[in-house]
Parts: sequence; C-alpha cells; structure tokens
Amino acid sequence: MSSVHVLSLDELENDIVRAGVNYWRALRSGRSFPPRSLLSPRDMAGILRNIVLVRILDDGRDYEFRIVGDAHVQGYGIDFNKMRNSDIERIAPEHGAQMRALYEHVRNTGRPLAFRGWVGREVKDSLFVYHESAFLPLGEQADAVDHILVVSIYVPKAQP
Repeated sequence: MSSVHVLSLDELENDIVRAGVNYWRALRSGRSFPPRSLLSPRDMAGILRNIVLVRILDDGRDYEFRIVGDAHVQGYGIDFNKMRNSDIERIAPEHGAQMRALYEHVRNTGRPLAFRGWVGREVKDSLFVYHESAFLPLGEQADAVDHILVVSIYVPKAQP
C-alpha cells in the first residue's frame, strides 16, 4: 500500500533534498522565507535536475511550473515545464488536486512542507516506488509567498 509521512525539514534523509533545504535556509537571512530573486542556478548546480520552481498565479487560483528538472520529468514521464496546475488537473484530476492542496498549504502558511513516501502496487502507472520532497516558500514580500521551490528525489521502479 502507498504511504506518505509528513516530516520536519531536519528529518529529511536524502542528501539532494537536504542540500536544497540548506540552500533555502542560507538564503533566508533571518526571514521566514527568501525572495525568489536570490535563487541562482549556478549555486543550485548540484540540485537543478531535482527542482521544480512553481509560480503562484492570481492569489493561488493557479500555479505555473516555471522550471522543471529532469528528475521530475523522468519520475512522472511528462515534461510539465511551462504548464499550469490546471493543465495537470485536466490530465490527472486526482494528482492535480493533491498538488494544488500542497501548494495551497505552503502558500497560505508561508512554511515549508516536507514528506516522503512509498508508492504501492495499487498505483499501476507510477514510474517510481519511493520519493522524498521539500516544498519551500519564496516571496519578494515578507508576508506573501509568490513562488514555491520544490526539491525531490524519486527512486524508479525496476525495469522488467
């Protein structure tokens, strides 16, 4: 059976996800969350393939995938770069709704969210069996999240 466990940022185990969290923490400089303008692809070179940068549109009415690393493309079997969450909701309604709920939580609380989980055999079309992710808020204004940096790893299913 599939399972998901919410974690504190300090409970994350994967080195790539922890590197993303440590980078985000370093950019905060005492703020609740850093501005998106401080992100540097050069500084994220070791984790770029594992990130998604999500832009919040119209106060959360939709979410746009601005940067999608190839670990996510391989994990889901689709390049959703420049797509919106509403597009995902049309293609895969349940998954799109789950992603919207995660983005909404981070946008509304201004706090990071971390989790890990196993994908059970009941999910026939999944390309991965295990994942660990951190959803990290970003915002130019101290009290408003305008982007979310997602850092994830996926362990692919064994090929027959």
